Amino acid sequence: MTLFHEVTASEMMTAWPTEPALHQPPDDSSVLSVLNAELINGYLGTGTAPAEQLIVIKDGAALHSRAYTTDGYLDPDKVAKWRGRGYTVQLRNLHRWCPSVHAICSAIQNETGYGCYATGFVTPAGGQGLYHHWDQNMGLIYQMAGRKTWQIWAPGVEEPHNGQFASNTSPGSDLIDRMRSMHPDFEFDLVPGQILVLPRGWMHNPHARGQTEDSVHVTFVVRELTGYWIAGKLAQAALASTPLRRVIPPASVVDPVAFAGQVAGARDLLTQWLADADVNVLAVELLQAARTEPNVDYTSHAPRPRPTDRHQSAR
Repeated sequence: MTLFHEVTASEMMTAWPTEPALHQPPDDSSVLSVLNAELINGYLGTGTAPAEQLIVIKDGAALHSRAYTTDGYLDPDKVAKWRGRGYTVQLRNLHRWCPSVHAICSAIQNETGYGCYATGFVTPAGGQGLYHHWDQNMGLIYQMAGRKTWQIWAPGVEEPHNGQFASNTSPGSDLIDRMRSMHPDFEFDLVPGQILVLPRGWMHNPHARGQTEDSVHVTFVVRELTGYWIAGKLAQAALASTPLRRVIPPASVVDPVAFAGQVAGARDLLTQWLADADVNVLAVELLQAARTEPNVDYTSHAPRPRPTDRHQSAR
């Protein structure tokens, strides 16, 4: 399930990309045979995609699911109608229900230790689904049909992570108007067979405006590990310490002075546990967790629709 040439993959393992770049899979990559536009369009044309995993969106506003389902199931005729009207179809969590995509995400996780989820996008010629936003993790955008233009701006916040510094929350939301008024730092017209490496935090405005063919791509979102992840795992492991699991009496919670003492005591217990822990044993356990944790699901940090929009949010 090779996405990159061996040299590129080796470089990424030691120096994780910090700027956008275009790549192309090796000619003998099995990805080319198992993941293509026919597969993605087939789910929509047959109605076999799970309706709850679809978003039908245009210019940042999404339709209610009743607009493209019948009796709770995806309705291919309704989907075709909205695509004909310029709506993008977003297929979320492909790794949960498309075996070939699951295999690619699993291979990425096994090789890097980074969890991975995948989202498909089918955008009609001349259309646009999402507007300016940035994501909290690396995106590997694999273009399979048509062309899509990516306008990209350098990060306006440092190290966005999980819910911190997302583009739809302050201060991120306050930066978007200022950034979008500036000329993009990069602009790519992604063509079939290309992969755009898009590091977290880089604001982007993807669209098929001016194109004559429908665009189909899949984004593999790679959830990089950070010290935040390790710290969370260590805190969970520390709960094996009996003293940290003991109940604090209510009087020692509501009284500020007594509660400060409880906080100090928990800090000291945690510090002592961490000081005594065998880091080599923990490292083996955490590596196993990194490679085997269930694949994470789709999350969105795209701007929320304006309050005046009468459509369902794309989140």
